[in-house]
Amino acid sequence: MPPVIEPAAPPEPGHKIWLHRLGILFTLGVFVFAIWVLQKALKRFDFQAVWHQLGEIPRLHVLLALLFTGVAYLILTVYDSTAFLYIRRPMRYHRVAWVSFIAYAFSHNLGFGALTGGSVRYRFYSAWGVGAFDIAKVILFGGSAYILGMVAAAGFVLIVEADLMAIVTPIPEEWIILIGVGCLIVGSIYLIWSLAGGPIIRLRGTALPPPRPPLVLAQITTACLEWTAASAVLYFLLPPHPGVSFPLMVAIFVISYVLAVASHVPGGLGVFEALVIHLMPDEVSQEAVLAALISYRGIYMLLPLVVAALMFASYEVKQAHGLGRWLKAKLQRRPVAGSAPLAAAPAAHHAPPETAKTKTPTGASDD
Repeated sequence: MPPVIEPAAPPEPGHKIWLHRLGILFTLGVFVFAIWVLQKALKRFDFQAVWHQLGEIPRLHVLLALLFTGVAYLILTVYDSTAFLYIRRPMRYHRVAWVSFIAYAFSHNLGFGALTGGSVRYRFYSAWGVGAFDIAKVILFGGSAYILGMVAAAGFVLIVEADLMAIVTPIPEEWIILIGVGCLIVGSIYLIWSLAGGPIIRLRGTALPPPRPPLVLAQITTACLEWTAASAVLYFLLPPHPGVSFPLMVAIFVISYVLAVASHVPGGLGVFEALVIHLMPDEVSQEAVLAALISYRGIYMLLPLVVAALMFASYEVKQAHGLGRWLKAKLQRRPVAGSAPLAAAPAAHHAPPETAKTKTPTGASDD
């Protein structure tokens, strides 16, 4: 019989290949630019002054940064909550909040959110009886809303703070507004799809209808509130300066974070810091900015990561303990092989002939 020759997979369209290459070039460009800026900035730093600035951050501001960190992670739970509303499957909020916190803490620090956060969600939700397709919908729905909300928020702050961004960057104000409008258009695709009521997207046989407008509006509100809270963490860690208003801080934070995510560097480490330093007004002490960024990295990123790792480990230990008890109970209920015939042997030896020939009870041979 001649071997069966599998048909070759059709080649990818040319535009998809070019888009993929452009994406790689953009990522490399952002990373190289960030490293160049950070390397130039580090040469000018007085690290003794940075250490001094770390000690000068008021305790009240540190407490406020901790408070807004908790608020930001609490707001992030809305993405998973609305995702379960989208697939019309009930899930207790405390479970959603538990998984959401761990997933975002891991993805914020390790990057590759679809892989890190998605793995966390699959681990918990599958253990709680959610099917693989529904979990995929939750990850896709929540992740898409998070990214599009991030892009839309970046567009909004670029338009509102175009004059200030033109001062701290070499880009003309008109171009900044155009970039902001483009970001808003991309971010609005999600809302337009919802309002239009279609089309239904099909991925590998799974139908994804558009979400209801109230869910989309809830997610847009979530994006605005979450970026405001996350920006407030860094804002309170900076020393007060008349040249840094809170709207400008939000603009710098969102733009830096979006580009750091686009670089695919785990946690945006180095990229985010370089962009914030570059976008800050020149009159602001760079040592103070670096001290604030170090504190931000510890409070908003590393502290939740440690807490999330402990939560994840406690869950796994509890699951392993429960599995151990289950196995122990099963083994205790299971009779040892050969014990029943040995116990019955003396009785059979002294029993009358008709009793010795009696069939062994069913329970004695149950294995």
